Amino acid sequence: MRVRFEKISELSENLVQFYTVRLGNNELTEFELFDEKVFPNHTHEVELAYNVILEIQRRGAYQHQFKPEHAANALPRVSQQVMDDNKDDFGLRLYCILLTRELVVLLNGGIKTKRNPEDCENVKDHFLRAKKIAVRLDKDFKNNEINYSDENPFEDYEIDI
Repeated sequence: MRVRFEKISELSENLVQFYTVRLGNNELTEFELFDEKVFPNHTHEVELAYNVILEIQRRGAYQHQFKPEHAANALPRVSQQVMDDNKDDFGLRLYCILLTRELVVLLNGGIKTKRNPEDCENVKDHFLRAKKIAVRLDKDFKNNEINYSDENPFEDYEIDI
């Protein structure tokens, strides 16, 4: 599947540049698909995720703001209290990739219902895709095929996963 990176202009007005991906010929990007979803039993977590994005815009992206998810990351990173409140599931996951303090890729996600995301029908595809993209970005960065310090690092950059 062809993956094209697109800047999220409305989020990239401050310190951090936010990108997302468009898969194949999809009309919407992965972050647009996430943004259209409604999570009625997780409004606090949705609000927290968007507040963290706003904080990242102003202060930069730091590992402590993200929940590690193998090669990728997720938002929101929640307190033990929020996790304890999720008695029926493991909470909201917005999969993303933290590349630098100034560069983040926002993807898609959902409500995680199983401890292992690969066992959860809601997030499995999003999780596996985030891992594949993160691994590929890391490989291409190490091979100097992409430079995160460029003004537009994803210009003319597409991958197949």
